[in-house]
Amino acid sequence: MANETITRLCPFCEACCGLVVEFNPASRQVVSIKGDKDNPFSQGFLCPKSQGLRLLDEDPDRLRQPLVRRGRDFVETDLDSAIDEAVTAIRAIREKHGNDALGLYIGNPVAHNLGLVIYGGIFALTLPSRNMGTAGSIDHIAKVVSSTELFGSEALIPVPDIDRTDFLLVIGANPMVSNGSLVTAPGWPRRLEALKARGGRLVVIDPRRSETAEVADRHIAIQPGSDVFLLLALVHVLYAESLIAIGELSDIVDGVDELQSLVAPFSPEAVAGRTGVDAGAIRRLARDMAAAKSAVAYGRIGTSAQKFGTLTSWLIDVVNILTGNLDREGGAMFPLPVTPALIYNQTYVDGIAPNNRWRTRVKGLPEVSGFSPVATLPDEILTPGEGQIRAMLTLCGNPVRSSPNSARYAEALASLEFMASIDLYINETTRFANVILPPSGHLEQVHYPPFSPPYMVRSYAKWDGAAFPAESAGDGEILLQLNARILGIEPAALEEQALQGMIAQTLVADGELAARLSVAECFDAVAVHQGPARFIDLLIRTGPFGDRFGARPDGLTLSKLQEMPHGIDLGPMVPRLRNAIVTPERKIRLVPSLMKQGMEPLQEELERKVVPSTLLLVGRRHLRSNNSWMHNVSALAKGPDRSFLEIHPDDARDRQIADGAAVRISSRKGAIHVTARITDSVKPGVITLPHGHDHRDKGTHMSVAARMPGANFNALTDEDEWDSLSGIAVLNGIPVEAAPLLAGDRLSPGERGERGRGEAEAIDH
Repeated sequence: MANETITRLCPFCEACCGLVVEFNPASRQVVSIKGDKDNPFSQGFLCPKSQGLRLLDEDPDRLRQPLVRRGRDFVETDLDSAIDEAVTAIRAIREKHGNDALGLYIGNPVAHNLGLVIYGGIFALTLPSRNMGTAGSIDHIAKVVSSTELFGSEALIPVPDIDRTDFLLVIGANPMVSNGSLVTAPGWPRRLEALKARGGRLVVIDPRRSETAEVADRHIAIQPGSDVFLLLALVHVLYAESLIAIGELSDIVDGVDELQSLVAPFSPEAVAGRTGVDAGAIRRLARDMAAAKSAVAYGRIGTSAQKFGTLTSWLIDVVNILTGNLDREGGAMFPLPVTPALIYNQTYVDGIAPNNRWRTRVKGLPEVSGFSPVATLPDEILTPGEGQIRAMLTLCGNPVRSSPNSARYAEALASLEFMASIDLYINETTRFANVILPPSGHLEQVHYPPFSPPYMVRSYAKWDGAAFPAESAGDGEILLQLNARILGIEPAALEEQALQGMIAQTLVADGELAARLSVAECFDAVAVHQGPARFIDLLIRTGPFGDRFGARPDGLTLSKLQEMPHGIDLGPMVPRLRNAIVTPERKIRLVPSLMKQGMEPLQEELERKVVPSTLLLVGRRHLRSNNSWMHNVSALAKGPDRSFLEIHPDDARDRQIADGAAVRISSRKGAIHVTARITDSVKPGVITLPHGHDHRDKGTHMSVAARMPGANFNALTDEDEWDSLSGIAVLNGIPVEAAPLLAGDRLSPGERGERGRGEAEAIDH
């Protein structure tokens, strides 16, 4: 049979790059994956991770059949039997101990999987528990909270209009490698090149001279964890030098005078010692941003996953507001998505924000959008009492590598009465499961990016059909079956109930549509599609570009979108905040009470001294790696070691560390051994390591990853360090000690961070 081609959006990060996949339908083999030059959004750009569409399917370690534990071993079984075993155990635990006895961990890949997002939402609604957590609480939850406090909705997160700005300030992000996050703009390298070609400027604030800093006009090396003080000083200068120019939004901004008094103590001179940034450089930055024709500040995980992540996220938007760069071309804007946010989409209800409504049982951390911080889930497992987690379901995640204090996470999972996982691999987390349910491959499933539309710098949409007939159930179908059987109903009935509920909610909020159509009529109209496609059709048709079920004949429907192999580009972002804001006052709360509360300890923090021998550890990312789950793809894992420690020459000299030497890094939580690379690309006092490495644990079955060099970053991080306003874990600015590894040095039991109480029970495959 001749080869065929199909266009797809890459599902491995937020960039949504368009791909052309050549395949043989008879052999089910992928021949090639190339960038789609006709895709109007990505225009042919792609990165090495795109090859995972083929390479993940070819990986011999990838699970093909469901596994169930029998003693110390896993054995293969069929899907129905595996789900039945999970349902029996989960039902028994919930009936005996209540809803909160079931914990749920939602991994990062879920956000890019349509079925898991749709059916995961149904699961959370029909099997509610206070012990549900997402990878967002170690990534971006601080930005969700700050945006809600400012604008009234989790879904109103401003993104940088990088294609039209004259001045881009990037803080704690490396989009040259990551391709951006909380902003969907495929091809950042070419977009930054275009920025400079039109005379724009790029400034990067980062403790490391990252790949993005290398192409910047200016790099400002900052002390990790001190971004909040630099931003406060920027705001201080804007007030002190009369540079405030809010512009067209000034009539809906509350708190301008109050903010001036709050930032008064944080002059550039006052924060220079803490940030490591000269006062003159801070003043210059504030003046440059205020003077630019258009400008935008953009921050990501480096500004979020830290002790003051929510305050930092808030202040980034404050700078954009005060310089008149919010909701305007070239500034920070609010995309008009073809489909609305499906994750983190709650708003104020009766004056109450969708965060901090309740606190976790053990440590009193705040919930956000109904989710608990994942860093505290081990506390909820290991601490007896009402509400204790006794069973866990993990969805496409590896918290034993991605969350703080790996050793304690492993100990907690090993102590569970039952655990089930939907995953491709037996990894550091799933090795503790009783049931593992592997899904079909990406190319056997339809695809639509459920997370990215609200962050796209252009209103863009594309639907991907499956390349191959499915030989097994997809992720979402597995979760739907599990959910329905726990509830004791048919999966089709549960899905239809959920769709009818979504339609009913839509009609309640849309009087014009409700006057014309009933729930049944809307249901019949979208029922021409199957599975999650029905939900997307509803959202497209009732969205800003939709056909509104015939009222706008030229409008978009899923059927029309399916006929567009390269998707549809409906234009750049437009100002829209004035109509979109949903705070109770329908105004921007420049100084939310939650932020004032968070500022109370800042003066003491500003004066805190760092122990001279202490180094501050921050993470870094590589283009070929996405967390830990692609580490078993040989083509992406091969090449030179990318897991080394970066250390400044002065710090290496003071500690007698030679380039290429083995080094022991220790924190109050654990220790690891790594190889040092001496470089002036990091600020003195700072060291960097990538996340997600070290796959040598007993019981895992990832042969390529196990041979990779590297150490486990999260053996060093502390589950007791978090941002008090959002509960996000502190993953940047970790205090550590570094010393040469001496002959005969060995890590003590537990120091590598993966050995927990259940290590003896893990199975060596």
